[in-house]
Amino acid sequence: MKTLFRIALTASALMLAGGAMAAPRTVTLEVENVSCVSCAPIVKKALSRVPGVSQVTVIEADGMATATVTFDDEKVTPEALTKATTNAGFPSTVKGSS
Repeated sequence: MKTLFRIALTASALMLAGGAMAAPRTVTLEVENVSCVSCAPIVKKALSRVPGVSQVTVIEADGMATATVTFDDEKVTPEALTKATTNAGFPSTVKGSS
């Protein structure tokens, strides 16, 4: 009986812990002032250094860029991501998220 109780207790604890874990989120940022070949890598580096960011893709076109960022929403917010690009000299806004 003690073994059955321990199994039930462990299973309950694991289910509760699983629900408390953050799911990775993805946000798309529209980044301004991306006008040269070195700009997109600077934006990518600035976003990659933010704690909680796991993946960054930056695509440049016509002086603008789209940055797709995957992050842990318990560690960082989309606002912190836009602040990171702005601090690097490339103001951005949230274009979409999932």
